[in-house]
Amino acid sequence: MSKLIALPQLRRLAIGEVPWTPLRKPLSDSTVVLISTGGVHLRSDRPFNLNGDPTFRVIPKGAQPADLAISHQAYDRTDALRDINLVFPIERLRELEAEHVIRRLAEDHYGFGLMGSARRLLPAMKEVARRISESGVDLALLVPA
Repeated sequence: MSKLIALPQLRRLAIGEVPWTPLRKPLSDSTVVLISTGGVHLRSDRPFNLNGDPTFRVIPKGAQPADLAISHQAYDRTDALRDINLVFPIERLRELEAEHVIRRLAEDHYGFGLMGSARRLLPAMKEVARRISESGVDLALLVPA
C-alpha cells in the first residue's frame, strides 16, 4: 500500500529538483532532530487516523521506547513493535550524543502517520519546519516507513 501512495509522488520529482543541502558544520557540532513517517507517537497522545492523517505528534527527547506507540497500517509493523528504533531510532541517536558523534539531540522530535496527499500534509510540514528552525537544529534525520 505504501508504494501505491508514494510512487506517484516520487515520479514527479526529478533528481535535479531535490533540494539537497550540505551540512555546514561537523556532526560533532550539530544538533539533530528525528522525523519519522512510521506513525510513532506517545502512548498518551491521540493515535493517528489510520485512514489518513495530515497532522504530526511531538515526541520529547526523553521519551523512552515504552512511552511510544505506532498508529500506521500501510507497512508491516511486526519488527518495529519489537524495536521502535527501526522506525524511530531515538536510542541510537542518544548513543551518538553520549559518544560526542553529534553535539546534541533536539528537545522535540516529530512523528507523522499515513497520509496519501502531500498537499494535505503541507501545513503540518511547514509548522514542523518552523519549529525546527526556531530550535536551532542543524540536521534532520528523516526515517520513512
